[in-house]
Amino acid sequence: MSTPETTVTRTVVIAAPRETVWKALSDTGLSKLHLLVDKSDTPLQEGREMTWYEPENPGAMPRWKGRITVISPPRRIAFMAFMPSIGIEDIPENYTLVDIDLKEEEDGRTSVTVEQGDFAEHPHGTRLAKQVGSSWVEALIRLKERVEREAAA
Repeated sequence: MSTPETTVTRTVVIAAPRETVWKALSDTGLSKLHLLVDKSDTPLQEGREMTWYEPENPGAMPRWKGRITVISPPRRIAFMAFMPSIGIEDIPENYTLVDIDLKEEEDGRTSVTVEQGDFAEHPHGTRLAKQVGSSWVEALIRLKERVEREAAA
């Protein structure tokens, strides 16, 4: 029997240099990864608080909120994230670390790895990890398609 995933790790390889991928993440903001709306228009910077809403209903409960902990161009973005919509208390123990790492490949492509977790102590942690894992797959595919389309133009 397999062990349930409680820390999510997803990777995509993008046919573009690391600086191009970094620019796509930093210029459009992290909200574009999940097709959400960040009401703040301030640039990504360490310590910045973020709140993301569904585009159809930006006045509703936030889908995600968090705080950027690391900005290291063009290699890494890390932030603490919380999902208010899952109905658990907004306390530090219920936040998870999201770490986005950009690695330059020898052939000029960029490997983007996202790790989020650990959900082991969360109520319904395995279900949340599965949901978050699927969401990151979709987000990374959108990032890959957008960067490669813009690089080809």
